Amino acid sequence: MTYVDERTSPVAQFCTDLRVRWQASGRDLPSIARQVRISRTQLYAILNGEIKRPPDFEALVRPFVLACGASDAELADWRRRHDVMVGVHEGLKQRGGPRPAPPNLLPAMSGGFVGRTALLTALDTAPGSVVVVTGPPGVGKTALVVHWAHGQAAAFPDGRLYADLRGYARDGGALDPADAIRGFLDALGVPAREVPPDRAAQAARFRNLVAERRLLIVLDNARDADQVRPLLAGGSGVRIVVTGRSPLTALVAEFAAAPLVVDLPGEADAVALLRSRIADPVDDDTAAAAVAACGRLPLALALTGARVRQTGFPLAAAAAELHRAGSRAHDDLRAVFSWSYAAVSPPAARLFRLLGLTAGPDVAADAVAALAGVHDARAELDELVEAGLIVEHRPHRYLLHDLLRDYAGEQARAVDADAERRDALTRLLDYYTRTAHEADRVLNPIRPPIPLPVPPAAGSRPDYKAALAWLEAERSVLMATLRQARDDGADRHAWQLGWALDTFLYEQHRWHDEGAAWAVALRAATASMDHAATAHAHRFLGAVAGRLSRFADAYAHMHEAMQLCRSAADRPGEAETEFVLSYVCFLQGDIVTALVHAERSLELWTGLSDPAWTGRAANAVGLYHSFRGDAATAIVFYRRAAAEQHQAEDFANEAVSRDNLGMAHHALGAYAAAVEQFDAARDLARQLGDPILDAQLANHAGDAFQALGDHATAREHWEYAYKLLVNAGHPVANDVAHKLAVPHPDPLDLP
Repeated sequence: MTYVDERTSPVAQFCTDLRVRWQASGRDLPSIARQVRISRTQLYAILNGEIKRPPDFEALVRPFVLACGASDAELADWRRRHDVMVGVHEGLKQRGGPRPAPPNLLPAMSGGFVGRTALLTALDTAPGSVVVVTGPPGVGKTALVVHWAHGQAAAFPDGRLYADLRGYARDGGALDPADAIRGFLDALGVPAREVPPDRAAQAARFRNLVAERRLLIVLDNARDADQVRPLLAGGSGVRIVVTGRSPLTALVAEFAAAPLVVDLPGEADAVALLRSRIADPVDDDTAAAAVAACGRLPLALALTGARVRQTGFPLAAAAAELHRAGSRAHDDLRAVFSWSYAAVSPPAARLFRLLGLTAGPDVAADAVAALAGVHDARAELDELVEAGLIVEHRPHRYLLHDLLRDYAGEQARAVDADAERRDALTRLLDYYTRTAHEADRVLNPIRPPIPLPVPPAAGSRPDYKAALAWLEAERSVLMATLRQARDDGADRHAWQLGWALDTFLYEQHRWHDEGAAWAVALRAATASMDHAATAHAHRFLGAVAGRLSRFADAYAHMHEAMQLCRSAADRPGEAETEFVLSYVCFLQGDIVTALVHAERSLELWTGLSDPAWTGRAANAVGLYHSFRGDAATAIVFYRRAAAEQHQAEDFANEAVSRDNLGMAHHALGAYAAAVEQFDAARDLARQLGDPILDAQLANHAGDAFQALGDHATAREHWEYAYKLLVNAGHPVANDVAHKLAVPHPDPLDLP
């Protein structure tokens, strides 16, 4: 085991640099702690290097160095240094401590695998670190590589990563290499809060993580070399296998990749594959005739076997029918597709046609039910799986081969009326928009909701863990569906779905996805001539640009939003634009201007007699006074915010305002008054049934009791908060765990 001296660890050295930067600023530490919104105890511990894990950049490093007077250029340098420190820390942690179970992203494969001995041997013995596996569609490239990869756990003990690049997706939704990298970072255990926002930095982090690991990376269905290049991480223990329909000659030339061409299987392997898919024995002549009718194409053979197994038809009859179709399956797969499609029941056939309307890499069972307009579609899905028309590659998640998706779409256009297809797609978009909106309300209950034409489904709202898990599982599908809604002219769904994804994408540091979602929303809102929705999209694009430090773009979007609101005499829109504009100024470190815009927003909302928004604006004014070190003035506005929100019955935001009020009292040393506000806010959180808010408030109350010298009560509150946060899988649990791990939590004087 590698020993790391904590005094010279990358985290300790980074903390020392932060301390030097503070000393150079000449500011007193308590005022900086108030501006950063962190307790003095925590800040002392950080600057003394008494922490084991990297401090969060957005939550701590950024506001800290800005409070110390850092310029934009210096801030960018701190971000770069933070990325380097996190990468080095991660590498040391991997070498110096027990590792979690290695990631395995390989999909499950339906049916057995037979033959291909020479190709499997070629994969085992291929020289170099990159292998390019090519061949026509339906020839079995993915089945070959995934089958081989499933047997490589011992050779690659650090994990097996997989990404379907969807290079030939009909909906134009080929996977962006940056999205694949982000998925790999998640799989390798990088917390979302530690993922850098810049995509180049993410790629660098990925390369650093895999450089010294024994890792297998499968990149399936590549479109071309440009899609693959960013994913070619180096390392003596890394093997990368790429599949694609085109030869990918550029990869062979540039990276000395070993080319491996997958052709039709020989007759013996083809017969063995067909027999593996049929339960009953079959004589050699009949099997050979069926194989010839299928053109030895593995996809056609699998469908033929599924058809015979499902219907009980003799294989001889199947072979004869294929011959009568007058078309070799490898030349015209429609003959085989139509045979399997005709064998399923009418409800399953209808569902298969509708599945051709879906976007994204796969689809979940609940979404399929919404698409079909039924309560439960699992019987039809099981029938389609049995027929070989779809694959259940993960529990309750289904995918279609690209060729079958095209065929399903053709059948839908030939059989179903335009109105029926539109209704099905509308049901699916309603389901995704409604469910994403409900999940967002769980992740961000203080956010003002938008009205939806479709009411929430009956039943209780999901908890935090369930909402987050659903969004994580559906992210790629939701982004593809967002683009589909835009392309099909479903403008309302497009902008509302973009809105519903915002909190999740922000909290997961997927800011480029967040910007892409709002760009789609903007286009949709503009097309629908909805000025309010268009202004809303500009406001959020401004916020996203600010988070990415693209402030010229941010202010341009905010200007557009303001112009739209003023030209339409939309005073609420103007007030909300001022509110978001204050946030953009805050992101740039300009607290004075942020306060001006927040005060203007408060003035407008007061005149509009909207107590809920007046409360939010008053809370923002209080926050900016807190950031300036004026806790006494902040308290005045926090009290007003809580009163307005109580009047509006906006209890979630009232709890947040009382939390801020408690923090302001804490900053002034009025710890008992702080506890009183935290307790009042916790009562509200419990009435709302919000365990995350309750936990965060208990955490802050623990800090106040610690400052009062009541260490036992402080620990009691932290343990309560920790339990709730761990149960929810919330990242703040790590911060509370650190407090529980510190044996002597009293502040240490800095020299």
